[in-house]
Amino acid sequence: MNRQLIHGDSAKELKKFDDNSVDLLCTDPPYGYGFMGRDWDKVLPDIKIFEECFRVLKPGALAFVMSAPRSDVQYRMAEMLEKVGFRIDYTPIYWTYASGFPKAMNISKMIDKQKGAKREVTGKGKAGAAFHKGKGVITGGFGNISDGTGTATTEWDEKNNPATDEAKKLDGSYGGFQPKPAVEVVIVAMKPIEEKGLLAQAQKNGKAVSWFDDCRIPFDEGDDYDSYVDKQKSFKGSETIGTTIKGNEHFLGGDIKQLDPSENFVDESAGRFPANMLVSDKVLDDYSRYFSLDEWFSKNLKSLPEPVQKTFPFMIVPKASRSEKDNGLDRNIHPTVKPLTLMNYLVTLGSRKGDVVLEPFAGSGTTALACVGQERDYIAIEREEEYYEIAKARLDKVEQPLKMWEKFSG
Repeated sequence: MNRQLIHGDSAKELKKFDDNSVDLLCTDPPYGYGFMGRDWDKVLPDIKIFEECFRVLKPGALAFVMSAPRSDVQYRMAEMLEKVGFRIDYTPIYWTYASGFPKAMNISKMIDKQKGAKREVTGKGKAGAAFHKGKGVITGGFGNISDGTGTATTEWDEKNNPATDEAKKLDGSYGGFQPKPAVEVVIVAMKPIEEKGLLAQAQKNGKAVSWFDDCRIPFDEGDDYDSYVDKQKSFKGSETIGTTIKGNEHFLGGDIKQLDPSENFVDESAGRFPANMLVSDKVLDDYSRYFSLDEWFSKNLKSLPEPVQKTFPFMIVPKASRSEKDNGLDRNIHPTVKPLTLMNYLVTLGSRKGDVVLEPFAGSGTTALACVGQERDYIAIEREEEYYEIAKARLDKVEQPLKMWEKFSG
């Protein structure tokens, strides 16, 4: 195993690694819009880091780069990747969840506050707040503060009536356009291939591919699979499929055009073919089962090494739960921890067991944790010492039983 957690600057540390030596870039970099006032998130990462990432990746290796859905930061991140040399002509993956909270400014309330006018309150309501037990911290962004004994239930103003005429005119309006966040984006890129087509590159070094069959979404028990297959069979042998293949001969390789279109029919008996959307926490109600990240992980948990199944800190939740974040340490203070289910999916989609996965913005170590569970090697680099120590504690908690298992299992 070649698993490395490094404390340092990625632009410098990556220079120590050979060209064309890494199988996958899977990273959650700073988004560049100053999340929670953190200095490290006020600007996009140094382009030199991605230049080094590009250099160490193998030809045809994929890159999964998390980004905010906000148009400006997503555009700049994609533009940076393209400038470095990555192909970015792929559909992003959209991860949707239910736990985001709105941050929009209530214009009417701000007007009354500006004028020093007191608003009349009619009625009360109650809201529950999840929190880290015993810490008394605000969570969820609704101003509910726990008392350290359990889930807090806090009253809030149900209706604040505008006090001034100007506030009444703009009651119900919010500054700009800041809806409740429910989606984050995974930009998908690839280091250009060096062979004549995807087939040739895959045969050369096993890259220029996505491991879709490992990421199929299982059918729900209530689904009528036979009926589903009957509908899909109507597409078998479709000339449209053949036309699509022929239209990409220059990229796929000339030998592809000789395939019978029927050979490209996708048999989904092993589960639904992966889509460009992932859903957590059944946020789409009954339709969530078509894209369920949680169902995928539940199916694949049994394939992980035995000690990982027993000790890995997975909580099937829309975002990383407090218990998942804190596993192995007193408290994880990193503000943007991604769920392990999501990073497991991406690692599985872009690599194989024994491959080397690069995370130049390790944070509290979630990508590296996913690599441990999926039996991949990793190079995880974190500049901030406090986050490096958190990542180290989380990884130590998970890797110790796995090392013992490997030692005695032969």
